[in-house]
Amino acid sequence: MCNAIPRPFTDRLFAGIAEYIDKHTTAICEKILSHDDIVTAYAHEFEQFEMAAGDISRGCDYLNRLISQTSMGSSGTDRRPTVIDGKYRKQNVQALALSLWKSNILFTIRDRYQNRLFYQVFEMIRRDRDGNEASHSTIKIVVTSLVQANAFTDQPLQLYIEEFERPYLVHTKRYFEAEAAREMALGNIGTFMKKAMERLQQEILRNNRYCHSTSHRRVVKEFEAQYIAAYQDRIVEQFRNMLLEERFKDCTLAYSLLSRIPDGLKYILSIYEEYVARLGKDILAKLGHSVPKIPKAYVDQLLNLHNKYYNVNNQVFASDPLFTAAVDKAFRTIVNDTQTNASANGPETLARYCDMMMRKNAGKKDISSSTTLDNNGKKKGNLRRPENIEDFMDPEEKLLKMITLFKYVEDKDVFQKFYSRMLAKRLIYSTSSSEELEMNMINRLKEICGVEYTSKLNKMFTDMSLSSDLNNSFRDYLKQNSYKLNVGFDIQVLTAGAWPLNQKDDGKATEANKIHIPIELEKSVTYFESFYGEHHSGRKLLWQWNLARGELRLTYLDRPYEIQMGLFQMVLLLLFNSQITLSVSELSSQSGLAELDTLRSIKPLIDLKLLEASSTNYNSSTQLSLNMAFTSKRTKIKVAAAAQTEQQESQTARKSIDEDRRMYLQAAIVRIMKSRKALTHVQLVQEIIDQTRSRFSPSVILIKKCIEQLIEKQFIAREERDTYTYVA
Repeated sequence: MCNAIPRPFTDRLFAGIAEYIDKHTTAICEKILSHDDIVTAYAHEFEQFEMAAGDISRGCDYLNRLISQTSMGSSGTDRRPTVIDGKYRKQNVQALALSLWKSNILFTIRDRYQNRLFYQVFEMIRRDRDGNEASHSTIKIVVTSLVQANAFTDQPLQLYIEEFERPYLVHTKRYFEAEAAREMALGNIGTFMKKAMERLQQEILRNNRYCHSTSHRRVVKEFEAQYIAAYQDRIVEQFRNMLLEERFKDCTLAYSLLSRIPDGLKYILSIYEEYVARLGKDILAKLGHSVPKIPKAYVDQLLNLHNKYYNVNNQVFASDPLFTAAVDKAFRTIVNDTQTNASANGPETLARYCDMMMRKNAGKKDISSSTTLDNNGKKKGNLRRPENIEDFMDPEEKLLKMITLFKYVEDKDVFQKFYSRMLAKRLIYSTSSSEELEMNMINRLKEICGVEYTSKLNKMFTDMSLSSDLNNSFRDYLKQNSYKLNVGFDIQVLTAGAWPLNQKDDGKATEANKIHIPIELEKSVTYFESFYGEHHSGRKLLWQWNLARGELRLTYLDRPYEIQMGLFQMVLLLLFNSQITLSVSELSSQSGLAELDTLRSIKPLIDLKLLEASSTNYNSSTQLSLNMAFTSKRTKIKVAAAAQTEQQESQTARKSIDEDRRMYLQAAIVRIMKSRKALTHVQLVQEIIDQTRSRFSPSVILIKKCIEQLIEKQFIAREERDTYTYVA
């Protein structure tokens, strides 16, 4: 029939099929409308029709090919696009069937019967949302029929969007807008968020059941707008209380909901950061003025806080990097805070903690600090159980954890200054618990801050090693020249630029060299200077007597005692070999020490009851005499050196830091100007801040002062009001 000669019957065959399907779909429409449950009837009829349309189309495969060739413009006698005066467009038989289903059933019900089909569909979805039973498969068939009925058109989803998606979004908005208002009216934000999360999961599941994949995001977005975005402020308002009361399940719900909307986490991130910072500042305030003396409490409590909220990030906020960054910002504020507690200076306290951990018997000190008191205020023999796991760690593990806090320090030069001064004392007085531990710590600092940061620290260890070899060489020198020393003598030769102990601000570098060295030590000093001059020509030795220590043997008592003390104390005590009683002024003039140093040095000796004073108010006329009845249970006694107080040491170190910063900034300015030749004031200040950020945060005032000093020194010049040029 399709290729009959002379005239094929293609059009007549196609027209006959079209008329049949047209009448059949009209009859189906009447059958569907005869049911009260139109949705179920429609779904049943469409399944059968869609299957039959496919079968017929496959049976008419040759006809489909001829029609396809005609529509593509191939040769043939009849190229008309329609049949029966334009009533039916020539197309694939299955496309024809679905097109007639759309016009005779879908559009008929929509236009003539108040769209009863989709009215019932949306009513079934509403019942489903209310928790009642609904035929999911039936609804799915109806919705899918919209896509299939339009599958052979240029816009296959247009019918689905117009007939289902748009009205579905309207119904979704109205439904959840009303429900969210009812839930919020109950007043419990936790219950509201729990309900919202349940509803969200249900709606996502419902979308997968009913909707085309292109609608999923739009429907969920509409839900989020009504249930989350509309009440975002209420959730944010309650977030601080959730943190205060540690209702972490509610925090997780708030995070999960707000993370779904644009900028939803912005405000709770700010609250979270402020909350953690507030907890840290409360810790600083409670520690009070004891921080410099007990840095362990500072470090342990802040590390506990850090560990707690890093775990909260992992367990409550799904390891979100935004919340990790918020904790990092909070701790940067805590560690660098100097307003809450002036005594709790982060860089200095961390340096003191390192010093405490690296000294000999650091572990024993931790245990001794754990003793308890009985009712009479006396120490018990039993030890209390450590409260934290950190109490079981060795010093290296504790220092490794301390690095966590060090990374938040902005003024790393302050830490470096205090750390280097304390390291110097540990090395000089041999109080370091382990050289390996010291080097491990320096290597960690080098990884974080670079080689330049630790170059002087490494030089200190080099000097100590060289000093050991130097002492061996000196002893060989004495043997070769048949020199004999009446006392034991060990020397440490330190590089002036690497060691922070001979600063001008100490006021001791020059005054200490005015001291009258005891006769017992003069020979040793003279021989060493001669030895060093022969082996190292051009080098100058500057004796740091204030750092020297020695041992004296007391032979005038009932039993001999060996006392270890500082050189200043040794010099003063040796004067009593010729006279039992001396005044403070006599001691000062005969020793060459300043009166203040004399008073500071004799106080530990008086406290030990080795010397007796004529009055408790020490001054230049105070008479001091040997205590001929001195006695002690120990035969070896260590006297505390006459050192500066912690406050004085801190002030001295800070003066040195300020001077170092000025020099560092001036060097940075010269480097920048030498490479850039000319810069405006704003550009220069910004580049200086960028270059120094890894070491410290310079103030703009200090930068301006350094610029003015360099202008005076003619390193740079001011060309215009705000432009600087480099002067070659």
